[in-house]
Formats: sequence, C-alpha cells, structure tokens
Amino acid sequence: MYRIDLARDWVKELEPQPWVDTHLPKEPMQYLWDAINNAPTEEIPKGLLAGNISKSIFIEDKNNWFYKNALQWLAEHLYYKNWGKYYETHVANIIPPPVFELYELWVNFQKQHEFNPPHHHGGLYSFVVFMKIPTHWKEQHELPWSKKAGVPLASNFQFLIGRNEGPVETVEIALSPEDEGRILFFPAWLVHQVFPFYGTEKERITVSGNILLQDSTQTKK
Repeated sequence: MYRIDLARDWVKELEPQPWVDTHLPKEPMQYLWDAINNAPTEEIPKGLLAGNISKSIFIEDKNNWFYKNALQWLAEHLYYKNWGKYYETHVANIIPPPVFELYELWVNFQKQHEFNPPHHHGGLYSFVVFMKIPTHWKEQHELPWSKKAGVPLASNFQFLIGRNEGPVETVEIALSPEDEGRILFFPAWLVHQVFPFYGTEKERITVSGNILLQDSTQTKK
C-alpha cells in the first residue's frame, strides 16, 4: 500500500520532543500545490485564525487523499508511540481503535513584517507544511535589529513549552528555502508562533490543519 511503504521511508524516529519533524515526498507536495491552485478565492473570515497575516484560504482534501497518504501514519505514530497504551486500551479493554479525522485544512500567505502570535489549536494534532520560503534564516539573523539581539529570531518558527511553574522553554526552527516540503506534526495543545521576515515582496506560503478523533467532544477552533 502506498501510504505504508511511503511512511517507512520518510518518517524519522521520534526524538524526545512530542512532535515529528520530517519532509514530505514529492507526490503529497504536488497534491497540496494543486489544492492551493484550485482553492476558492474567498478568504477565511478575520477572527477565525490567530495569524496577523494578509490572506488565509481553506483548501479541500478531495477524497481524504492527503490525510490517508501523508497524515494518518503520523497521527498513529504519535498516538501509539507507547505500545502499552495500545495494549492496555484496545486489547485488554477491547475498546475499538480511534479513528482520526482531518477537519480543517488551510493555506497561509504571509508577507514581510507579518507574524503569527503565540497560539495553539483545537483537536488532537496539528501540523504545518512549509510550501514556499522566500528568505534564508542566516540573512534574516544578520539584519541589524536581529543581529544585535541575544537571540536572533527574525523569520523563525518557534515552539513554546511550559513546565509546571518553571520558565517557558522555546525551541527555534530556523527556516530557509531548503525547508520547503518540511512538515512539523505536533499535539494541538503545543503553543507556537511565527516571527516576521524582512526584505522581500515574495510571500511565505504554508499549509496547516487540525486533526480530531471522530465523535470526539473536543472543541474545534
């Protein structure tokens, strides 16, 4: 089966952090580009998304293709990373395995100076696919106002992780054109943000979405 054969080759082993960081193969990337190019022109109403960016549009996953061929394995990979969880829940207690659902999929068009403030998503899992990155983090971090900072952040994607009453830890994802096709797949509760980039009229294009458990009582956002 395409999905299983594909997943074995391109999904990395999980590191200690609670997310998967890898690259999508050519076929799922082309599928997303086709979905973007065929998307309606109507933008997502302001207030539904956290991003302080120019344009976001819902796109369609026809016949659930992208979920089945790129996301389902990732969801199962995170959900069942502990075998005991599967055995104790679905074998010992004879509870049917969960069925995941991709319920929202959208594309963001981000211009220079725009940003996505700290936020989290609804549901069980979320993800971001970097489709087009017009800048390189090395050049962005050399900008005068970024270079003089103790922690240069221009153009970065960032995770924020709180630990009880301790300080919030940050994980920086520095981006360049080499990251086109990269996907970050993470628990929906994980707070993240995107810093502005500068010096170009070209847009940064990303695709994001949320995954629920079917018949879940979780609140959709």
